[in-house]
Amino acid sequence: MSEKKNVEKRAEDVKQAAGEKRSAVIYLGPAIAGVAIPGTVYQNGITPQMEETIKKVPAIKTLLVQVENTAKVRKALRDPQSAASACYKKVEEYAAQKGAEK
Repeated sequence: MSEKKNVEKRAEDVKQAAGEKRSAVIYLGPAIAGVAIPGTVYQNGITPQMEETIKKVPAIKTLLVQVENTAKVRKALRDPQSAASACYKKVEEYAAQKGAEK
């Protein structure tokens, strides 16, 4: 392997290792039956159920915030004109539909 490729490979390995070290996130959205409870902290990635739900309702990503940003997002949720509030409403509608399906 050439020196350039070797260096590129090591750089890629470092990026992957850094990507594996995830910071904790907290879910600040409404309860979703079988998926999430408000205030749940995910330290090693999110659950498969949450991943599937994000595919259906991408707005959930806005409500999964780094723990250190919790206060800022909670403040934004109190503002009915904020993007976080709009996402919360979309997730709330989805949660109501999911609950009605059962």
